[in-house]
Amino acid sequence: MTSPPAPLQVLISSPLFHFSVSAIIHMYYMRKKLKLDDSVVVDEEKEAHNAMAKWFIATDVNPKTINTRSFAKFMSFLGDPKYPPSVSKVENEVFEIYEECKEKAKKFFKGFQGQLNLSYEWMLLGNGWGARDHIRGPVLHEDFVCLTAHFVDDNWKMKKRILAYTNTTDPEIPMDDGYVYPFRNAVQDFEIENKVSTLLLPNSEDFDEETLDPFRKWIEEIGNNQFNPRVSLVYCCSDLFRLMVDDVLSELSSSLLEDVRMLVGWGRCSATTWNVSLFHLQQAVVLKSEDAFSKDEIYDDYDKPSDEDWIKIQTFCKLTDCIYKVAKELFEGEYSTSNVYFHLLAELKVMLNQELASADSDYFLCKAKQILERFDKYWNNMFLVLATASVLDPRFKMSYLEFYCSKKEVNVEGSKAATVLDYLRNLYARYAASDICQKPICSVASIDSEDEEEEEDEEYDEDEYDDDEGGEEEEEKDGNDEEGKEEEHKVKEEKKPDAYEKFVLFQEYIKFEGSPIELQESELDSYLKEPVMKWNKDFKALEWWKEESQKYPILSRVARDILSIPISRAESYDAYVVDRREPPEFVVSMKSKVANAMMCSKKWLRV
Repeated sequence: MTSPPAPLQVLISSPLFHFSVSAIIHMYYMRKKLKLDDSVVVDEEKEAHNAMAKWFIATDVNPKTINTRSFAKFMSFLGDPKYPPSVSKVENEVFEIYEECKEKAKKFFKGFQGQLNLSYEWMLLGNGWGARDHIRGPVLHEDFVCLTAHFVDDNWKMKKRILAYTNTTDPEIPMDDGYVYPFRNAVQDFEIENKVSTLLLPNSEDFDEETLDPFRKWIEEIGNNQFNPRVSLVYCCSDLFRLMVDDVLSELSSSLLEDVRMLVGWGRCSATTWNVSLFHLQQAVVLKSEDAFSKDEIYDDYDKPSDEDWIKIQTFCKLTDCIYKVAKELFEGEYSTSNVYFHLLAELKVMLNQELASADSDYFLCKAKQILERFDKYWNNMFLVLATASVLDPRFKMSYLEFYCSKKEVNVEGSKAATVLDYLRNLYARYAASDICQKPICSVASIDSEDEEEEEDEEYDEDEYDDDEGGEEEEEKDGNDEEGKEEEHKVKEEKKPDAYEKFVLFQEYIKFEGSPIELQESELDSYLKEPVMKWNKDFKALEWWKEESQKYPILSRVARDILSIPISRAESYDAYVVDRREPPEFVVSMKSKVANAMMCSKKWLRV
């Protein structure tokens, strides 16, 4: 038997595919064996297409693949199934699965006691080198808007769930409401108006407070968010890095990059990521410093950059290397929670200022100022959020913020530290006023742990920082029993009469000395008074707060919601993309509603 066509080799390798196909074949032979009646046959056909729909969702494959010759040839290897796959029937099952997932999501969000952060990303299909080479079928849509909810669950695991994946030319989106519509529609669909605390936006002039102000006012009117009365705006850090790099990379012409590519054996005419461009241009600078292009005759037939071009290349390498040193710590490795951004971006600010002070050409001076101006605008907008998250890192608390503000070279007045502390105190007070926040966060079965036994052999791709771990069933049961006993004991204690409430002299003493609540030190004060932890680069803030949540039941909830704020949409490779991130190739030739149903269902389908 010949092997399946190449386009289907990846498709076939999935365990869920084998599960789906085997389910179809199994039902086919069972029907022949048992001679089931027509009503049962219809149900079997639906179940078969449902299994296929789940596979298409989980593995990011367009259902239209069913109509390809290669898929038909592969199916012929399986015999003559009674229920040949149908695109329309699979898509109908996709819609049903999406509605089921949406109801599950709404149920989860309704019971979730933390805050949600929404991120907005516009993805555009590129026109550059090789951008469309691997796309099969017609390109129906070139861009999509992806709206995602980010949060930390009760097991202190960072989660993200796509709430909307819409095409910007969708006729349902009003032309004059293009930016606000996806937010408003998702909030209404998932009934999360009381949960949204921040919006993560692209670092672009198209997005600002004035643009999003209608949405903020709308959600404040319909919601009842007692923790964050206003929806905060935060801006993407990876976008900032990309724009700063582009400030100097755009000065290097395509012909100049081609000359350098030939000199150092660069693989492509233009790199798709700026870190790759940096690596090759640094190679060229090293060879130039060694005078290799003059000494070695193999370079005689190549065009070489002019002295002015070398200044541009060296400027790019120096400034971009500063950015890369910080980007590497933020984006290469595990997902970075918001507490690590403040000290790393502060380091970048210092490095760029040092390069500015040592500028050896007018061109370098101009570019260093341009990059610093862009950085300072972002830094000032994000200072409060980033500094607050840093304070909730037990390795820093207020110490690093106060140290940073004391440095003359960063030109920050010391009052900023006091502003951050006042903000944190006010935030803590709002949480302390809530009855819910008086209890520590209790670990529960993961939102992705239901029905695990039925699908334990199925494998799914994990998105970026989505780490799913459920607790042991017996431990959960014991924990619930203990919690129940504590609650019962607490109720009995509350019903027990307190004679001290009627002791007049003692009550006068309480007023004279101050109430127990006034005398009691807050969790925030207690946390800040304790010494900072010894520095540990591999420290995980979420794990620490999980362990300390019994000691700090209120403050741990504050920390959970602050640490869950996404400072960057992109991680790993995507953080270095030179241009706007592209949508997955399988969605561009798909109907908008089908793409939305598949992208939104994928993570909830895991449960």
